Amino acid sequence: MSMPISRRQSLKLLGAGAVMTVTGCRSGSEGDPGVGSGVPADVPVGDETRAPAPGAVTLADQVADVRLSLWAEPSTAGIVAGTTTDVWSFGAEVLEGDPATVRPSGSYLGPTLHLRQGQRVRVSFENRLDEDSIVHWHGLHVPQDQDGQPPEVVGPGRTYEYDFVVVDRPGTRWYHPHPHARTGQQVYRGLAGLLVVHGEEPPSLTGMAELPLVLQDRRLGPDGTLSYIGSHHDMMAGFTGETLVTNGRADCTVEVERRPYRLRLLNGANSRTSLLSLSVGEPLTVIATDGNLLPKATEVPNLLLTPAQRADVWIDFSAYEPGQRVELLSADTFVESMAMMGGMGMGGGMGSDATTELDVRNQVAATFVIGDGTGDEERRPPDDLAPFAPDAVDPGQAVNTEPKTVALSTRQATHWINDLLWEGREVTEQETVTADTIELWEFVNYSPMAHPMHLHGRSFSVVERSWDDDTLASTWDTLVPGIIDEGLRDTVLVFPGQRVRIAVPFGGYEGYFLYHCHVLEHEDMGMMRSFRVVAG
Repeated sequence: MSMPISRRQSLKLLGAGAVMTVTGCRSGSEGDPGVGSGVPADVPVGDETRAPAPGAVTLADQVADVRLSLWAEPSTAGIVAGTTTDVWSFGAEVLEGDPATVRPSGSYLGPTLHLRQGQRVRVSFENRLDEDSIVHWHGLHVPQDQDGQPPEVVGPGRTYEYDFVVVDRPGTRWYHPHPHARTGQQVYRGLAGLLVVHGEEPPSLTGMAELPLVLQDRRLGPDGTLSYIGSHHDMMAGFTGETLVTNGRADCTVEVERRPYRLRLLNGANSRTSLLSLSVGEPLTVIATDGNLLPKATEVPNLLLTPAQRADVWIDFSAYEPGQRVELLSADTFVESMAMMGGMGMGGGMGSDATTELDVRNQVAATFVIGDGTGDEERRPPDDLAPFAPDAVDPGQAVNTEPKTVALSTRQATHWINDLLWEGREVTEQETVTADTIELWEFVNYSPMAHPMHLHGRSFSVVERSWDDDTLASTWDTLVPGIIDEGLRDTVLVFPGQRVRIAVPFGGYEGYFLYHCHVLEHEDMGMMRSFRVVAG
């Protein structure tokens, strides 16, 4: 049933009637429309050009129900200039409701979905692949049967019907497949897209220019052919590619106006944890993490984003000269602790190139070319976030004074949670939680590599970090300036040897939900479990 919302309420939820949005980046030939243009994803790319300056995404003046058709199918895309790559892509169209709900990406990425807080959303998902699939709405709090979990997968030619109300605050989310043992393959081949929830936000952000940036990597042959798993190490460590791909394109270049922007960053990579920085040496001003506004803008010299994490970054391009090129740099932060490998039973050459030192090598993830304009007006980061930011979860309200231990380990050539692998909807007593309570959980990482741990439908507070084994403490210290544990998260990085305590609210829907490592190869190998929310 839809939620009745008055015109006055809807205007508050939507904020402004239009959001200025740069819809993508380009490494294509002159006339190649770039992300958001609505062209099919099979347009090959050539020499570098620049994406256009912002265009307006017009939002409806009231929150109305929307009905969508969404599908996954084989396609082709130009990822590297002069080549065409076979991919899988999401497509979508609006059947009923606001046409602005769907913004095509212009690349292999699925269209960006613009939803409204309080909106009823119905989606008919059609699987046009030759294998099982399903769609998970990452960061949305929805009922069990709307969450897109492995037990709900549908086969080739079948459909799945979604029907839910958006109860979440405004913020940056995304959607991707979630079939067991095939999530990594399907996301890598192209099945992912941004999802933005709109609603009432601070006046300083209303009508602000926005630029979404989906950060991924690929292993591509000279002819553009995608390569995926090439060794057991690719599965054990998590797959990474040599080519950085942003918004579906290598060598992503976008022209921006001389004004402040809101960068909506998503680490959509399978396993690469990235350390982001600017080539000009300026700090990054973060205003939101994992779809939740921070109480105040936070400056960091660089920003660590694990797979599945999001961050909204405020940046003022009026500080730079017309024609200047400002690069967003990305460094892989993968480590394996040789000291923690004893008796792990890794096999397959695992650990042959292991290291306990962080080798930071920057690559260019995106290039911003500064457009014309005066840029005279003094701009300052927003200082009105606090009234719109969600409250932290109070660990003092937890029903358990001693946290539940969630042990992460690597042995027998796979990755485990509390010595268990994925078993569908079978849960232990510890994995059974009571609705409308807060619990303390503590991830303890006995594995020689890092694990970004994600809970479905739950935004939690990071309470504290400590060491069970401090072998990598000095390496961690080099990353600390880029770690943001404040505010609410739905994915948290747990470094080898660390204990990370979180406070989790279990309000809302009852049923079975997932928690897992968001290195997709680890998840596919079974590093995923269910928790069950039961009535009190």
